[in-house]
Amino acid sequence: MTRLTDRLRTVRKRRALAWAALGYAALVFAGALFGADITLRSKTRWVKGVFVPVGRRGNDIYLPAGSETLSRGVVGVVPLLPNRGHAVLGGGKLTGTLVKRPVLQERGVLPNGALAWVSTFVYNGTPAQLGVAFEDTAVSTPLGEMPAWHIPPTGEVPEHSDALVIVVHGHGGQRAQALRMLPALQRTGAGSLFVTFRNAYGAPRSANGYLTLGDQEAEDICAALTWAKEHGYQRVVLYGFSMGGNVVLSVLREKHQPFPLPVLGVALDCPVLDWRATILSQGTRFGLPKFLARHVAAFTQYVVTRRSGQDFDTVDQLRAAPKFTLPMILWHGTRDRTIPVSQADALAAARPDLIEYHRVEGAKHIRCWNIDPAKYDAQLEAFVGRVLKKVDV
Repeated sequence: MTRLTDRLRTVRKRRALAWAALGYAALVFAGALFGADITLRSKTRWVKGVFVPVGRRGNDIYLPAGSETLSRGVVGVVPLLPNRGHAVLGGGKLTGTLVKRPVLQERGVLPNGALAWVSTFVYNGTPAQLGVAFEDTAVSTPLGEMPAWHIPPTGEVPEHSDALVIVVHGHGGQRAQALRMLPALQRTGAGSLFVTFRNAYGAPRSANGYLTLGDQEAEDICAALTWAKEHGYQRVVLYGFSMGGNVVLSVLREKHQPFPLPVLGVALDCPVLDWRATILSQGTRFGLPKFLARHVAAFTQYVVTRRSGQDFDTVDQLRAAPKFTLPMILWHGTRDRTIPVSQADALAAARPDLIEYHRVEGAKHIRCWNIDPAKYDAQLEAFVGRVLKKVDV
C-alpha cells in the first residue's frame, strides 16, 4: 500500500511539473507573439494625449490630475469645444485633485469649461499650429511617395539658408511629435524637412508591412537627401527621435555612401541603439520577472527574425559606434522606460570625441525638451550652428 501511495505521489508531481512547464512555455510563446507584433507593426494615427475638461482662472489652467497632466515640465493644450486654439502650459502644481499650470503661450482662446486634448508632445497638428508657413510635399522612393512637411529657411541667418535639417519620427510616432523643436530649428537659419518612412501611418507599405527597425527605413531618408539636393539645398543635418535615431544612424552605413550632398552632423533624442536590450527591457517594464523576461525577449527576437528576416546586428548602433565619423548631439532622459538610458550612456562613453551628451534628469521618453525647453533649444541651436559653421564660406 505504501509503495502504491508513493507511486501515485510521484505521478502527481510529474504531472504537475509537466503542466507547469507547459504553462510556462505557453506564457513565453504568447508573450513573444505579442512582442513581435508590436515590434514589427506598431503605428498610430494620433499623437498621444488625454482628453479632459479645462478650468481657467486668469492665466492659470486647472486640469484633472492624471499621468499626463502630472508630467514634469511643459504640456500643450488643444481645446476641442467650444472652439479651437492652442496653448503651451508651464510646470504643474498639484492642488487637491487638480493640476494647476500657467499659460506660457496662447493662440486663439482657451476658455474655461472647454474639453481639450492635453499632451507632453505639446502639438498634434501641422506647423500651422505654431503659425509657421510650410509646404506639404513628398519624398519619392521605390515604394511610393513618403509624406513630408517642408519649412523653408527664414532668412534670419543667410549663410545657413542652403542647409536642411531632416527630422525623423520614431516607432509608432508622428511628425507632429517634433514640432516642439521647430522654433529652435527656424532660428538656426536652416530649412527643415519633417519626413516619415515606410509602414508608418500615412506612408506607403512594404510588401510584408513589417518595420525593419532602422535598416530599410534608412533608404527612405537617403531618398530625402536626394529631395534636398533637387530642391537647392547643399548640406544636411539629420535629427532622429527614438527609432528615428536608429534610422538616421543607419543612413551613415557605408552602403549608403556617397551621399547626394554632405551630411554634417546628427542629432539624437532618446534613440534606440540596441534593439535586443530594448525588447528585454520592455518585458521587465510590464512586470515580468527577469528570468521570464529573458526567455520572452529571446523568443520575440526569434519570431521577429523568422517573420521578417530581421538582422539585429545590422541595427545595433553600439556595435557600429567605432565607425561613426560625424559630430553628434545626444539627449536621453533618466526616467525613460521605453529605451533605457544605459544605451545612450554606452554610446556617449564609446565616442566622447564625437558626441555631446545631455543626460536629462527626470525626463521620460522623447520628453527631454519638456523639462527645460529654453536649455534644450539653446543646445540644439548651438550644435546646428557649430556643424554648419565648419563649412560656411
